[in-house]
Amino acid sequence: MKIKIPKCFLLVSYLSLVSLGVAHAAIVHPLEQTTGLKRFDASQRLGTDQNSRSTMDIKHIHIGDNALASAMMLYDQGAKLHHIARSTRSDKVRLSFYQPYQTSRLEQRIELHFNKFNGFINEIKSLYTVESAYIGIKEVLKDVLASAVSKYGEPLTIETARKQISTQQGDVPLHSFVAALNPREDVANDVIEYFEALEVSRSAKFVSDDTGYAVLHSGFNRCYVWQMHSYNEVLTLCSFDPSAANSANRGVELSLIDFAVQEKIASTEKIKSELSLSL
Repeated sequence: MKIKIPKCFLLVSYLSLVSLGVAHAAIVHPLEQTTGLKRFDASQRLGTDQNSRSTMDIKHIHIGDNALASAMMLYDQGAKLHHIARSTRSDKVRLSFYQPYQTSRLEQRIELHFNKFNGFINEIKSLYTVESAYIGIKEVLKDVLASAVSKYGEPLTIETARKQISTQQGDVPLHSFVAALNPREDVANDVIEYFEALEVSRSAKFVSDDTGYAVLHSGFNRCYVWQMHSYNEVLTLCSFDPSAANSANRGVELSLIDFAVQEKIASTEKIKSELSLSL
């Protein structure tokens, strides 16, 4: 026995399915419609060759990644969106993760700095702060350093820094360290400029910590340095001197840059600019 289904019922069913499909297609990720990020395409990639992404990452985000796609990934992992700088001409998005820490709460604030014309990330920063004023920054630094060593390996050691300036003992002046890098053909000019910018005074120097790692003392800042590919990819872990009055407010900052990928991002911007001007 065949059951005859009225044509009007079939039409209503079809329209219902179509409307459901349209509604589903209209559902977009919250950050895709956020001012400052919605102008980018989350599927756009810088490239597939070895110079299109950094080797190291922070929170599984690499230099050269798409800013919108990366922010969406962090958001989906439970990060809270804090800030997108400069609205439609934004060049930074900030998200935060929170977790219990000792008797307080730790905030990990992720900043994705990106090229405002093409949306590719050119620097990543991760700032760790604790809500309680009774927990010193020294404890946070110790724990973040241990996690960084576990993930990235050992930072620059004082022994390696001394070898670079051909000395066997004592501290390593930053200006001597930079001078030793300067004549090397495998070290880019951007790298030299980066380390020169860290020298806020002539007294800036690498000193040894209790484990033999080199700690850059420059002003109030204290930094550990990881490097790959002749310093073309640099990761730093910095905090203020624990005795500084605002050391807790400064927090502990992990910062990643990759000069080769930055150069590729900039060249992509130039190509787009030239194409837009062609007649």
